[in-house]
Amino acid sequence: MVKAIGYVRRSTDRQEESLDQQRAKLESFATARGWQLVEVYADDAISGSDLHRPGLAKLLADAEKRGDVAAVLAWDRNRLARPKDPVDGLMLERRILQAGKRVFYVGSGQEAVRSFTSDLVGLVEHHQNGDYLRKLSRDTMRGLLSRAERGLWTGGAIPFGYDRLILDAAGKARRIVRDMPDWSQLVIDPATGNVIERIDGGHRYKKQEHEVCTLIPSEPGRVEAARTMFADYAAGLPIREVREKLNRAGHRTSRGFRFGGPTVHVMLENPAYIGLRRYNQRTESKWHRFVNGESVERTDEGREKRPESDWVQVADAWPAIIDRETFDRVQARRAACKAASVKVTGNKVHSPYLLTGVFTCGVCGGRMVGFSDQSKSGRKKRSYMCVTHHSGKHDACPTRYTVPAELVEGHVIGLIEADLGNLRDDKRLAESVAAELERIASQQGEAGRLLQRRLADLDQQAAKLREHFKKLDHATAEALGLYGEAKALADERGEVEAELAKLGPAVPVMPTVADIRKRAAAAFDRLGAILAGGPIEQKRELVSLYVQKIVADPARQVVQFHLFPALFSAEVAGACLFSLSRAIVKSC
Repeated sequence: MVKAIGYVRRSTDRQEESLDQQRAKLESFATARGWQLVEVYADDAISGSDLHRPGLAKLLADAEKRGDVAAVLAWDRNRLARPKDPVDGLMLERRILQAGKRVFYVGSGQEAVRSFTSDLVGLVEHHQNGDYLRKLSRDTMRGLLSRAERGLWTGGAIPFGYDRLILDAAGKARRIVRDMPDWSQLVIDPATGNVIERIDGGHRYKKQEHEVCTLIPSEPGRVEAARTMFADYAAGLPIREVREKLNRAGHRTSRGFRFGGPTVHVMLENPAYIGLRRYNQRTESKWHRFVNGESVERTDEGREKRPESDWVQVADAWPAIIDRETFDRVQARRAACKAASVKVTGNKVHSPYLLTGVFTCGVCGGRMVGFSDQSKSGRKKRSYMCVTHHSGKHDACPTRYTVPAELVEGHVIGLIEADLGNLRDDKRLAESVAAELERIASQQGEAGRLLQRRLADLDQQAAKLREHFKKLDHATAEALGLYGEAKALADERGEVEAELAKLGPAVPVMPTVADIRKRAAAAFDRLGAILAGGPIEQKRELVSLYVQKIVADPARQVVQFHLFPALFSAEVAGACLFSLSRAIVKSC
């Protein structure tokens, strides 16, 4: 019996058929042909423009490795993909076909095969499917822009301290939706304040198509907590204490999580708290961006910050719960903290800590980040700490500890300096480089000889053609194709000469072993100078060539250094895992 696997998908469009309906039609198709549908892969609430869906990835993996499966079924091409580039859709089909599987689209009865007609039909349909999302994106952006210009909320998480106020088309208040600490939602009558409905966590309230949304201050306890958060931070309270005051009071995010440092930072910078509606600060749309008042199609993808000239801002869009003076003081402190801790140029973040990016926490796998503090004696201390624990996610990383930066960075630098010293004076390295240069030169010389030989052959063929031209009249030579042959010989000769020119001198001059050792010593000295006093970016780049990862293990009081042994001399490679018993200092 023929075995088949299927794929079903539903995006956020509520008019699409459900996954169960699609699955039933695939089963009916297979049954009618006497096939067995052994497994159906699904992606729910994921756009077809996303080609990295988990269900699709499993389908492709099994299509390539399962030899007992002969066919792949989907309801329509647009279930498989709605690609931005129609060629991506064809390549998706081609990958399944190359695995030896047949591809059927049940709704239309089409089979995708490797033929000109099938590829042409597929290209057209994939273009139409992508164009559907392109037009939908344009219309959606137009609607969002219209709402933003009216000072309405266009979607996303509601700022803590506010509730959603649902309005009908005439602007009359219909419902209040409040996020609760357990991730449930309350639907409240705005006239009476009575709870109409409670929606369990994981399910979100959906307004009607004709309704719109704005913000309204939440219950007094939350509003007061938001005001206290801003006032405390403006007064100089550390972000850790601001965060913990919210958590101790039992407040949670809209998804039911404890507040973390990064979440509080975002809240403190949100102009919604002063009643300002700001839209188009950034975009994640694959299809369009809003530029100079118009929707412009994107040729790139990814999250993108938009210039202030393209922002849509509406003051007094809803009641403010933070006064402007307090908000401005908070922004001034936020700007000062950013300037003191991180310097940003373009898309690169420059940290003053050497091991940023390679140092991880052995408890949770999170990043270890550098920070500085002062001891009781006033001495500045540089350390590393787990960013997961520091951000308040104590469930994920319950252990609080620090790693002295001087010890762990000094050990890494010592390893690299020792290896550079060994390689600097390694005679075998210079001999290996010289042998490789000789091999390259030999290959280059052989290539030149082959090209010269080909030139001689072409010249002989051209000479024979000239003899034919002397004996034949123009019409006969043209009828025999001799002119075309002559042109082809001339073109090929030009190409061979160009290749010869690229090779340069026929016999390259190779440096001696002594010269190579001198140059290598100078190069290693430059690397040593970078380690001793070069820019932190160059030091970090050099470290990344040696260090695969560094793991802090507070339970065993050790730091493990995982190096790239292939880059090291044998003596240093033997220290690939190093335990530094003093490297971790627990904090009370």
